[in-house]
Order: sequence, then C-alpha cells, then structure tokens
Amino acid sequence: MSEFRYPRISLARYPNRITQIMQSPLHSLLRPVSHFYIDSIPELLLQLQKVSSPKQLTKLVNKLQSRIWYLPSEEQAIARKQLTDALIQVVEHTQQSSSRLEAAGWLRMFVQAAYVSQPEQVFVTIVTAATQASTEANNSSPNEQHAYLKMIFDCFWPFRYPYATYTWEQFPSNEVFYPLAPLLSQGDDYTQDTLVAIFAELPSLDDAEIGEYLLPVALDWSTHANPERRQRITTILALMSSISAQETLSRLQADPDPLVRHRAKRAAEKVRRA
Repeated sequence: MSEFRYPRISLARYPNRITQIMQSPLHSLLRPVSHFYIDSIPELLLQLQKVSSPKQLTKLVNKLQSRIWYLPSEEQAIARKQLTDALIQVVEHTQQSSSRLEAAGWLRMFVQAAYVSQPEQVFVTIVTAATQASTEANNSSPNEQHAYLKMIFDCFWPFRYPYATYTWEQFPSNEVFYPLAPLLSQGDDYTQDTLVAIFAELPSLDDAEIGEYLLPVALDWSTHANPERRQRITTILALMSSISAQETLSRLQADPDPLVRHRAKRAAEKVRRA
C-alpha cells in the first residue's frame, strides 16, 4: 500500500499568507491519517516475498531501512535480521534472475556495512546461488554466475585489515566454499580467475574437497606464460601444504620474472611466520 500524499490545494487568487493559514490546519488534521496508512515492518517484509521486479524490491528495502532507522538499537538488530532473512528467501526462491541478483546485491551491501551479525549465512546463500546458476541451461546463467562470484569476493572486504569490521571468529568456514571448487574445471577464464581470488582469501587450503580441483589449476598457472598469473598463484600455493605445492612455490622463488620471485618469497615468508 502506497503512502498517503497530501493534496496541494490551489488558492492562487488569495495572498500567500492566507494560503499558509488555511493549509497548516489541514496538514495537522491529515497527519494522523497519513500515519495510519504507513505500512508496518511486518507488512513490508511480507510484500518483499512477492516482488516482481528489481525496482520494486529496492523500493521496499529502502522503505524498510527508513522504518528500521528510527527503532531502538535492540529492535534495529532484530529487524535487520528479519530483512536479511527475507532477502535470502528471495535469492533462494524467486524465479526471476534479475530480482535474485538485486536481493543478493543488498545482502552483499549489508555484509560490507556489518549489518549482518552472522555473515556466514550470506556467504552460504550466494555460494549456493552461484552453483545453481552454473547448472541452469539458459543464456543469462553465465552472467548471473559471474555476478554472484564477484559478490562473494566483495563480501571478504569487511574482514581485511585495516578496515575490518568483523572478527576472524565470524569468518566463514572452508566448508562453505566447497561447492565452488568443482567450478574451477567447468567454468570459463573469468570464472576461474574469480575463484582463484576467492580461495586466496581463505586462511588455509588443505581441505581435500578444495585441493582436488584447485591444485591442478595452481600447478598449471605456475608455468603459465603470463607472469601475472604466476604472481597470483603464489598465494594459493603458500596456503597448501602438499609437497607438490611447496616445491612449486620454491621454484617460483627463482622465476625469471623479478615480480614473480618477489611475490613467491613474500608468500613463503608469510607461511613461515604463521
């Protein structure tokens, strides 16, 4: 239900002062009626589950945000949790891809703004959306999947020094990212590049569910003609304790390219300090 709007009464024949005198009591009279027609937070959350377009979704989220803003802090936390849950439902169940992407974009923003107390739930939602997009046989799926992968990477931002707003205790577990690993051997170059960037954010990469797919890619990149790829893969290799990964990292410390050598040495030193 849309908000009540005051009608503008035209009194062009009268002086402005008379207009103000007459409009002021009218506005005072209508203000309680206007307030009555403002949708409540539960009503807006219910409407959010029935959105039919990204524009409608954004309008509802903005309305909810304005309602939540004026709540006491404890009630704000509860309402934001409800809004987060509602957006997750949209991502998981809405058939329209554009609305799913819009909802996921809001979830990313909430994580970056530290509105979400348990960010792992958002990671799980977007990871699931990315893997489901890879199995859908339609032309929009690759672009949709690329968007989700980029969102996952963006969600690591509030964990990074010096602007960290979450603690490492709130960092999602490696298990959350297991479903992404098979995409390394199925996706295009953009997908593979983004997945490497995502896995480089994890604290370790010794999980067999990840290493099975990531190690072959890392070994391949370590001999790639493009030195930028050899540089980037040093972080991945340093996070893997397998013999082949560590031997490859050692080899890259003597790479012909000085930037590759520098990155490989820094990655090895970081592992030794840890």
